[in-house]
Amino acid sequence: MMRIFTALLKKELLTVLRDLHALLALFVLPSIFILIMSYALKDVNSGINIKCAYYVDDNNPKEIVKNFEKAMGELQIFSCKKIADKKPKSDISFFIPNGFFESFQNNTNNSLKVRVEYNPALNNSAVQLFEALLKERIIMLFTAENKYMPTFAINLQKPFIESALIGRKIPNSVEQSVPSWIVFAMFFVLIPVSTVFIVEKRQGTYRRLKSMRLNNSLFFASKMLMYNIVNLFQGVLLLLVGVYIVPFFGLEGLNIGDVLSLPMLTLLYALSFAAVGFALFIAAACKSTAQAVIIGGVSNILLGAIGGIMVPKYIMPPLMQQISNISPMSWGFDAFIQLLLYDVKMGEIVQNLLFLLFFGVIMFIISLFIFIRNNGD
Repeated sequence: MMRIFTALLKKELLTVLRDLHALLALFVLPSIFILIMSYALKDVNSGINIKCAYYVDDNNPKEIVKNFEKAMGELQIFSCKKIADKKPKSDISFFIPNGFFESFQNNTNNSLKVRVEYNPALNNSAVQLFEALLKERIIMLFTAENKYMPTFAINLQKPFIESALIGRKIPNSVEQSVPSWIVFAMFFVLIPVSTVFIVEKRQGTYRRLKSMRLNNSLFFASKMLMYNIVNLFQGVLLLLVGVYIVPFFGLEGLNIGDVLSLPMLTLLYALSFAAVGFALFIAAACKSTAQAVIIGGVSNILLGAIGGIMVPKYIMPPLMQQISNISPMSWGFDAFIQLLLYDVKMGEIVQNLLFLLFFGVIMFIISLFIFIRNNGD
């Protein structure tokens, strides 16, 4: 009995070791996924290293400027430095205008304000904390000397900090989630595509069709058309969920005007075309439905992680944001955000549409070539 059990264990081990696709899906791809997600999220909770840059106009008392620079350098949470650029750009940037510090000394100009600009990716807690610390540092400059107190007490009553967001708007939870999962769901068309495709080959359906002089390109084109129709229905349905169903759960629904507008339908078709093309490639390259489901599923997760589907691109490090542009999911998602947040016209998303269509064409050609080679046609 033990010998039989040992032989079975040996057989299973050899089966696993010989299946390179399974080993890839079980070990290599998850390892890559962990690295991608870890790097993409590395700045989310790293509040101890928020960068800050500021410029102080030359026409301010040098002694006060020096003390202010020292005070800002002692912040524990924010890494602040004074620079010579009149338009500093950082996670947090601010500008001390001409005569600002003097206005606290002699009340000569009550209208002067410190303009603080924030990267919209920063959360509200970090913004509020920084403003509180900045006000504290300015107050500390003048409370050290009693001769400034009467005028300073008057100045404390005025709002001397002006806040502004820099960069593009950040999508809310619904604007982030609905497009993300539309893109992700469309690419998971590979499961039915690969299942039907591989079963047809194994059961001889393709051979019977081939005996009727079926053209390979026509065979692939029929699948491309049918599953594009399925994906289009799926995309429209999920958009309608975001518009009409989501508000029932206490969230703000999508505000996209006409769901069936030309730009939106064109985007859905281009996205679907890329997804079905990728599905055909997976189906043609894999030898079994299990391989197709595992490899295709993990590949989709990786493309989603890279492309800003699982982790919003605006919280990724700059390098990761650049890498995300290699994912076709990123092209589709970015086009969605353009339409949802900025109400752009067709011409402003045409590059994303062309990328998606080109990707779909390349995948279609490669999958057709692999299929013909493997079937000896």
